[in-house]
Amino acid sequence: MKRKRTFLDWFVLLLIILVFNLPLINVVMTSLKDNATISQSPPTLVFLPKLKHYADIFTSPTFLFSKFLVNSLLIALLSSTITVFISLTAAYAIVRLRIGSPSLIAFITNLRAVPLIIFAPSVYVLFKHLNLVDTRTGIILIHILVNVPIALPLLASFMQDIPKEIEESAFLDGATRIQTLIRIIVPMLSSSITAVFILSFIYSWNEFLFALILSIKKATTLTVGASLFITAWGVQWGRIAAATTLAVIPPFIFAFYIQKYLVEAFSGGMKE
Repeated sequence: MKRKRTFLDWFVLLLIILVFNLPLINVVMTSLKDNATISQSPPTLVFLPKLKHYADIFTSPTFLFSKFLVNSLLIALLSSTITVFISLTAAYAIVRLRIGSPSLIAFITNLRAVPLIIFAPSVYVLFKHLNLVDTRTGIILIHILVNVPIALPLLASFMQDIPKEIEESAFLDGATRIQTLIRIIVPMLSSSITAVFILSFIYSWNEFLFALILSIKKATTLTVGASLFITAWGVQWGRIAAATTLAVIPPFIFAFYIQKYLVEAFSGGMKE
């Protein structure tokens, strides 16, 4: 009976994994098909895998893979790091120093609930006047603005779980506010900070809307670069699938190795 139960649990788990990852599995399979196989209807599940589309994107004069990869990495890493720094200091000021009204965090969070497409025209006009269009700096700034409304309430919620007595003891020993934040708060919130960084990184890496309207050539990311295979002569599904598959690998590896911090953050909030 126990063996049957274990088998059933594994079967249900594998089925759930398969269903939720079916779009990704389909993309990977498409990237390994030739154009003739991709065009078949109904789609075939049995085929001879080929790496032609991967070879094409590395040799394509329009898809500069290494450049797009560097852009995506720099933008995601820098925007996530700055997001964590701003959100952490702002959360400390709101929670411990009582700066701002009690509804400040709710107001900031509600800004993220507004569809981002509403801000797109005004953001483009503003960045055009500031000469930030087609620059990494411009995309980093907009990613920070989008990520902070999510990171701030998370860090503020985790910070509220830290007893004030710990900070008061540090103040009695002569520690300043900054020293308390760096030496006590940050270590206790290490898992939560890492979780927020991961979420910000994944969003920034996958973001398409602002990366599309704010980039032309120099600041193009992998997600936007994949759309270059949609031309007036047709959609090159094989190359799009290959580029998408390669774009998924870095955040997948990144999240796989530090997933424990996500579990620790959302199960405990702070490090014991």
